[in-house]
Amino acid sequence: MNRLISVLLSVLFIQLLIVCYVQFIYKEELPTLKNLPLSQEQTIELNILVNNSIEEILKAAKELPQSDQYTTWDNEMLAKISREIQQPIAPKEKVYTSNKKVPKKISTTLKVEKYAKEKLGKQYVWGATGPNKFDCSGFTKEVFRCTAGINIPRVSRDQAKVGKYIKYKDLKRGDMVFFDTEKKFTKKVNHVGIYLSNNNFIHASSAKKKVIITNFNKKPFYKKRFLWGRRVVKNKS
Repeated sequence: MNRLISVLLSVLFIQLLIVCYVQFIYKEELPTLKNLPLSQEQTIELNILVNNSIEEILKAAKELPQSDQYTTWDNEMLAKISREIQQPIAPKEKVYTSNKKVPKKISTTLKVEKYAKEKLGKQYVWGATGPNKFDCSGFTKEVFRCTAGINIPRVSRDQAKVGKYIKYKDLKRGDMVFFDTEKKFTKKVNHVGIYLSNNNFIHASSAKKKVIITNFNKKPFYKKRFLWGRRVVKNKS
C-alpha cells in the first residue's frame, strides 16, 4: 500500500512539474510571428488568422484582454493595429465634409474638432456608431474614420490600448481621453471622448443622452476619473 501511494505521489509530482513548465516557462518562450520558422503557406495562414482577429476587434466581435493577461499573440495583434492606424485608409463611401467654409489647408486635428462639433446634440444610443446616433466609442470611431481615415477598435477598452500614451498635462487637440466613470472606481476604461482645447472635451454622454462638450474644470468629476489619453493622429496644436 505504501509503495502504491509513493508511486501515485510521484506521478502527481511529475504532472505538477509539467503544468508549471507550460504555464511559466514554455509560455515565455513562445516566439513571435516574425521569428517562427514557418513555410510560406503557414505564414500566410497565420497572417490571415491575425487579420481576422483584428477585424473582430475593430467590429467589437471580440476584445483584447487586460494588459496583464496579454499573450504573444495579443501583442502581435496590438502592434499591428497600432501600425495600421498610422497609415490612413482611403475612404470609399464616406469622407470628411463640412457645411461650414474652411480653409483649403487644414490640419487633421482641426478637422477632427470641426467634424466632432458638427455632431453636437446628436442622440446618445448604446451600441450606435452614427451617423446621427452614437455611444461614446461609436462617436470617437466615426470621427477618426471620417476625418483622418483611420480605423480604431470599436469599444473604448480597446481604443485605450492603441496610439501614443498621453498624460493629462500633455493633452492636445484631437487626443482621445479615457475615463472610469463607474461608482466603484477600479481604473478600468468605460468611457471615451476627444480632447479639444482649454480643458474641454467632446463626447457622447449617456447621462445627457446626447453629444456634448464638457470642461474638466467645471466638471471636476471627469478630471478625478481621467485615466489617460491616446494620440492616433499627428498633433501640431
